[in-house]
Amino acid sequence: MVGLACMISMALAMLIPFSRPAGSVEAEDKITQLCLAGFQTAMAQAGKVPPAGMGQFTCDCFFKEVNKGESIQWGSLLSTIESAQETCKQRAAERFKL
Repeated sequence: MVGLACMISMALAMLIPFSRPAGSVEAEDKITQLCLAGFQTAMAQAGKVPPAGMGQFTCDCFFKEVNKGESIQWGSLLSTIESAQETCKQRAAERFKL
């Protein structure tokens, strides 16, 4: 599970710098697709069936959290991603009562 989260984080890290300056919808879609794939995998590994809309809510939250800052620095990128993941997991759990 940790390996998968790390791989997803690194894939997202590769896409995020390209999405901010250009505001690319295509890059945002790719990030969302990766996020949803990671979400579905994590839920399946936990043996849970997520409520409808939970994946999209969580990934929308993640994208917003990561893009909060004016710029994303490579030195802090992984901690930014990890913080966004934790924040959004908590928000989704509260919203969907898990």
